[in-house]
Amino acid sequence: MAELFSLAVDARVVATDSRGIGRYARAILRRIVGHEDIALTLLLPERLPWLRKRSLAAAIGSSRFRVASRAPADTQLLWHPANGAFFSAPGVPSVATIHDAVPFRFPNPDLAARERERTPFLRSAREAAHFIAVSHFGASELNDALGIAPDRIEVIPHGVEGSFTPGEPGALPGSLRAGEYLLFVGDPVTEPRKNFPLLASAHTRAFPSGSPPIAIVGPRAAECAASCYIGELRDDIRTSENTALRSLYRGARALCVPSFHETFGMPGIEAMACGTPVLASQASCLPEIYGDAACFAAPEDAREWSEALRRIVADDTYRAELRTRGLAQAARYNWERSAQSHLVLFRRLAASARISA
Repeated sequence: MAELFSLAVDARVVATDSRGIGRYARAILRRIVGHEDIALTLLLPERLPWLRKRSLAAAIGSSRFRVASRAPADTQLLWHPANGAFFSAPGVPSVATIHDAVPFRFPNPDLAARERERTPFLRSAREAAHFIAVSHFGASELNDALGIAPDRIEVIPHGVEGSFTPGEPGALPGSLRAGEYLLFVGDPVTEPRKNFPLLASAHTRAFPSGSPPIAIVGPRAAECAASCYIGELRDDIRTSENTALRSLYRGARALCVPSFHETFGMPGIEAMACGTPVLASQASCLPEIYGDAACFAAPEDAREWSEALRRIVADDTYRAELRTRGLAQAARYNWERSAQSHLVLFRRLAASARISA
């Protein structure tokens, strides 16, 4: 029988986080947990962490793991999937996935909050043996903002769940009708980098009547008369089917990603996999990840965005072209391949640590 590979994982976001970070951690763990040669331990900073095993098992679709508040003595590698190192184990190499450098690129004006937000990133830069970035742009951010050498960074892109496919949207919330709304996924209020005010301004220029409206999926509604707030979808926490989000993607005239700063832009690739056109900012990682499959506009130019919005709503031929390109682009991203790349890196670093010991 092959020797078990003992992997400990910071699981703080696994059963609770509906953002892209949580979706990423669950996507990888759902694929790792099925490997019979891996002894998986999920770590929680709690006195009685095992009380959370049921919710963790529901989130990753298996109970083949231990739950602990510290890494077991046999741990060969420690993985932090959520922007910082929060656990340590003497003599055990650790890998940290750093999704972005937002606390450094968009510093909190409150000095105490700024320090609190930056601390996990800085601790990771000091302590982790290696880092995972989700795009080449993300890797450059780790080097520029945190001084992490390129040879300590592995670029492993996200994937797309197989549930995101073209088809009829099914039931839509509220008064939304298929093909008669634009979609925005993210926090339009407390994350300035998402650049929602630009989208709202461009929408007013393009559609003074307010139609088609902007449907917002996220933790907060926006102060925008032409918006329809759907709420925060949490279906991925219990299943990878993503039924509600898939329906919203399928029914949208287009997905809008006006961000100043992203390091992957997961909603855009998910929308493309559903056959939905994407309008995105010509900024940060988005050209890298979306390739020639999106309509791009400058993130600070409301006029350019308004023209792009009018075109993507009115031009059926253009939307069909974006749909075809988007399906091909989304097919490049695969969670199984991403999970396998994670495991190859984990095993390599563990083996190097054993040789060095």
